[in-house]
Amino acid sequence: MRTLLSFIFCLGMLAAHAGNPVKDEVTTRDTVQAVVLYGEEILFDAVEGLTDDQVSDLRDSVMKFHGANQLTNYISLYLSLKNKTEEQLNSYIDSLFEAEGLIPYALINQINIYLANKPEEIPIILPKDLFIGTTVEAFPASNFYPEWDVTNPNPYPNSLWASDTALSLLLANNDELGKFHIPVDDVLTSKFGWRDGRMHNGIDIDLQVWDTVVAAFPGVVRVARAYGGYGRVVVIRHYNGLETTYAHLHRFKVKEGERVEGGQLIGLGGSSGHSTGSHLHFEVRFKGVPINPLSFISFEDQALVNDTLVLKRTKNGFAAYPKGILFHTVKRGDTLYDIAKAYGTTTYKIAELNGIRRNGYLSVGQRLRVI
Repeated sequence: MRTLLSFIFCLGMLAAHAGNPVKDEVTTRDTVQAVVLYGEEILFDAVEGLTDDQVSDLRDSVMKFHGANQLTNYISLYLSLKNKTEEQLNSYIDSLFEAEGLIPYALINQINIYLANKPEEIPIILPKDLFIGTTVEAFPASNFYPEWDVTNPNPYPNSLWASDTALSLLLANNDELGKFHIPVDDVLTSKFGWRDGRMHNGIDIDLQVWDTVVAAFPGVVRVARAYGGYGRVVVIRHYNGLETTYAHLHRFKVKEGERVEGGQLIGLGGSSGHSTGSHLHFEVRFKGVPINPLSFISFEDQALVNDTLVLKRTKNGFAAYPKGILFHTVKRGDTLYDIAKAYGTTTYKIAELNGIRRNGYLSVGQRLRVI
């Protein structure tokens, strides 16, 4: 889209027009760390402090030395959109993704940077207005949670669950809880557990940019904003106390405080945040503690294993499993192969259900979920 020469020239011109020294790459990136970006390329590296006149001077200078080109055309487009509302700019970004040919990611990124640095008027939300379209003043599952935080996907301290022992949560099959819906009907690409030396607190589901993402259960949207590595993320609190997280979205289709039904469209798939390719990062949490979705959801059948989820306190959180499933207590001499054969399953399935390695050691008295 632009040569290295014009890129270096743009940086120099921006420094001259802005009256500031050229920023190094680390400093520049720090100023836009929370912005939803698609790749590394942007129109120009100065992200704040430039007036429209200075950007216009930059465009004219590039045209003087290089003539009209794609870069100057994109800068002109960028300037023409500066007086649009956020909703209009988001619609324009959508149209850029839908256009035929190469997607102008540099222009999209520059608009996103502008939106992130644009002063935002934050409305005062009264308790009666907390949930859109209702007059309900109490938030969902208020018996489990002391607050309703719209700024942080996971704001809960360990003290919130430290005194819990065991409980059962009804997941579906009544008027308020509704039924389970698969968020995205595609292939699982990464599972819950340790990955690359760190904990992966959810599962990854493959999708393409613009694929629809739906709510797993009915609930109320607690978070719908860009947040760090999650990128554009939606968090829904459900009436039984569970919260589901949908990360790396391209576009929101719901607002914070909005009531949603299971299966309702909440966003479009993308690759925002810390993501190397388009996919949905899906989490299930209770009181902020991550729970393996595969422990109670069958993605092969696109259904719940059981309508009731059992949670038992452990040292680091909760062990979660569907009500009515079968456990085996390890005896001396047991091997994972023998246990799998006895219950008509596979070592791979037992390892997956229990978060253990197939070649790991078993301990006498250890309880393994086998079905």
